[in-house]
Amino acid sequence: MTKDHRNDRKPQSTQAPDGVDRRAFMKGVATATAVGGLLGPGAALAGNGNGNGQKQGWLPKGLQAPPSINGNQSGEAYWAKVRKAFELGNDYIHMNTGTTGSLPAFALGNLGTYNLYKSQDPKDWEDNLNSDYPDLFPLGQSLFGQSALAARQQQVAAAYNAAAPSEVVLSYNTTDGCNLIFAGTPWQPGDRIVTTSFEHPALTGPMAWAAASRGVEVVTIDMGQISPFTAGITVQDVLDLFEPALAAPLPAGAKQYLAISDIFYKNGLRLPVEDLCALARAYGAYSIVDTAHGFGMLPIDFQSYGADFVSGAGHKWLCGGPGTGILYIRNTGGNLPPFDLGNFFLYAFLSPGDIANRQYDPSTWVQLRGENNRPALYAMTDALAFWEQIGIDAIYQRGVELGNYLKAKIDAQWPGSLWVEARPPYSPFATALTSFNPFVGRDDAASYSALRAAISSVADALAAEDPKIYIRFVTWPSSTAASSDDRVGFRVSTHGVYNSYDEVDYVFDRLIYAVQQTGLPTI
Repeated sequence: MTKDHRNDRKPQSTQAPDGVDRRAFMKGVATATAVGGLLGPGAALAGNGNGNGQKQGWLPKGLQAPPSINGNQSGEAYWAKVRKAFELGNDYIHMNTGTTGSLPAFALGNLGTYNLYKSQDPKDWEDNLNSDYPDLFPLGQSLFGQSALAARQQQVAAAYNAAAPSEVVLSYNTTDGCNLIFAGTPWQPGDRIVTTSFEHPALTGPMAWAAASRGVEVVTIDMGQISPFTAGITVQDVLDLFEPALAAPLPAGAKQYLAISDIFYKNGLRLPVEDLCALARAYGAYSIVDTAHGFGMLPIDFQSYGADFVSGAGHKWLCGGPGTGILYIRNTGGNLPPFDLGNFFLYAFLSPGDIANRQYDPSTWVQLRGENNRPALYAMTDALAFWEQIGIDAIYQRGVELGNYLKAKIDAQWPGSLWVEARPPYSPFATALTSFNPFVGRDDAASYSALRAAISSVADALAAEDPKIYIRFVTWPSSTAASSDDRVGFRVSTHGVYNSYDEVDYVFDRLIYAVQQTGLPTI
C-alpha cells in the first residue's frame, strides 16, 4: 500500500440516505417497537384510534430506491458515501459479516413499508404497492398470473446468471435450501457423496441424515492436507485431492454427488468451484454447492459454476436481513439430477410422472411451501439492487483488497500465522475472509484448549471496547483422524460496502494490544 490510511482510523459518521433523517428514523423505529410493529424511516403515530373500530393512523415514509452513489470507485471518498447508506454508527466496527450483515437503511425502511401495506390490506397489499410504486415494486409473470415474488426471482436470476428465472427459489437461509435439496433427492443405498472435512452443519447434517436413513456413502476429503493453505498450492493440486474419490467405482445404478462449499467458513478459502463441478460431471456426478458466504461477496454465475444446486444466505454478505436466502435448482439443459420437489406441501398437486420427468419449475413448486415472509425477501432483493448499482464485481474486488491489506499486516507482524495465504490480486482462492492464529503452538493439538481460550478472550475484549469491534473465531479438526476440533483461528470479515482501510488499521492495532494482553508467546 502506498497510501497512508491511518490519519483517521475511526469510521465515518453514518447517515441515512438522502431524504431520510437518521435521528427521525431511529425515533420512528423506537416508537414502532414500543407499539409492537416496525415502520419505515420517519414513520409517525398519528393516532391510537377512538375505540369505535377505526384504524390507527400511520404515515409511512414509502418505498425508496437504492441511494445513488457518485464518484470514482478507486477513491476512499466513494466508499465512505456507500458506508453512509448503513445504520452502522461510528461506535461500531462490524467485521463479522461472515455471521450476519447489516441491512441498508433504505431497505430497512422498505421492509417497514412492506409490512405496513400487508397489515393494512392483507389481500391486495402487493397490487397496492405496485399501483403506488410501479418502478420500485414491479410485478412479474408467474404460473398464477402477475406476481411480485416472480419479479424478484427474475431479478436474482439476472444478477447471478441463471438460465431461467424458473430455477430460482427465494429461501430462508443456506440451511433451508440444503434441507430442500436433500429432502427432494431420491437417495438410494449405494449412492455416494464426496465432500470435505471443512463443511458447515448446514451441509454435514443433511449428509449425515442421508447416510443414516438412506444408506448413502459419504466420502470426506481431508482438507487438513492443505491446511495451512500456502501460496504455492494450485488449482490442480485441489482437483487432485478430489479426483480419486470421484473416480472410484460405483454400484450399478448408483448416483454420485459432489457436495462442497465455495468458501469455507472455517478459514475463508475459496474453492475452484467451476473446475470441481466440471470434474464431477466428467465422472457422472451431480453437484451441490453451499454458498453461505457467496451472495453479496462473490460475482456468482450459476451457469459458469455448472452446479446442479446452489444454496446460500441473504443475511450475510448480501445484507438482506434475517430469514432470507437464495436457492438455485438447475432446471434447464441435459442430464438433470433426479429431484422430487423437496417440498411436500404441494406434492399432491403434481402427478408422479410430472415429478419423475421434472415437468415443473422450482420457482413455483418449491417456492410455495406455506406462507413465505415476502416482506423480508423483498427487502433482501432491494439490498441486491443496491449491490447491482454499485457493481457486484467492484464489491468483491474491494472486499478482497481490504482482506489482502489485512493479511499483509498480519504476515508482517506474525509471519506464518495465516491459515490461508491467498493474497495475489487475482488468486482464484481469494476472499474477503481472513483467518489466522498468531500464537506459538497453533499446530499443536496439546495447545488447543489454551489457545482457544486466549483467542476467545481477545474477541470478547474487542467487543467490549469503544468503538465496539465485532470479529469472531472458528475451530476445526486438523484432519479426519482427529477425534475433535484441535485448531483455532481468528476470522475477520472485510466487506467492501462498509469496511475501510482506516478500520483495518484500527482493528489491527487493537488486535496486537489484545493479543499481547493474553501473555502467551506469539509467532
